[in-house]
Amino acid sequence: MLAFGISIIASAQQTALTSDGKVVILYDNGTWTYADVKLPNANAKEVQKKAGEVSVPTNVPVVDNSPVSLKDGVVEKMAFIEGPSKKLSKYFKHKNIVRCDFTLTSKDGKTILKTEWKVMNGEAYSYFGFINDESKISLELIGGKKIDLLYTKDFEPKEYEKYGFSTYTAELELSKEQIRLLRNSIVYKAHMTWSRRTEEYKVIAPSYFIKSLPQIIE
Repeated sequence: MLAFGISIIASAQQTALTSDGKVVILYDNGTWTYADVKLPNANAKEVQKKAGEVSVPTNVPVVDNSPVSLKDGVVEKMAFIEGPSKKLSKYFKHKNIVRCDFTLTSKDGKTILKTEWKVMNGEAYSYFGFINDESKISLELIGGKKIDLLYTKDFEPKEYEKYGFSTYTAELELSKEQIRLLRNSIVYKAHMTWSRRTEEYKVIAPSYFIKSLPQIIE
């Protein structure tokens, strides 16, 4: 890690910064990936360098109260989550991956996030159940903030037992407050609350909202 000039951020133990300000997401299995953004200087606070350590700025997301003016548009679909399910991994060595693609749409002043889940099991209902009005995607952001994206309708899975996978296609609406926070935030952890259980999944596009939301904001 020192070869990359990385120092762990105290407020988010699975996030790090390179010496030139790039964000790195660290995972429990020892792997890491770039968040593909640099932190703006306005969000940085200098840390005193200690002997034998590499010090870099820490980051606290800035929440602004400026008006959010939306324009109609659709952001191209992108994979946001992809990784093993803890539940499925107990029973399947390889067919245990859960993936979720995001598509953002702005229309008539509303921002809709379409979530397309793909579970590599032909009987997803047995393990996860439905997406219902108590389901949510909980996002943990750099700096310690958390945000819950709430579903308000019931969505049943489509199970393809012959091909060994199931899908859930579900939508939720982002509020203006959520948009203000997410457009300045990097996501490093996600939990999905299904009707039968809650699981943590790997975020593979931590800077998704930073890149996507400006495309539908005036």
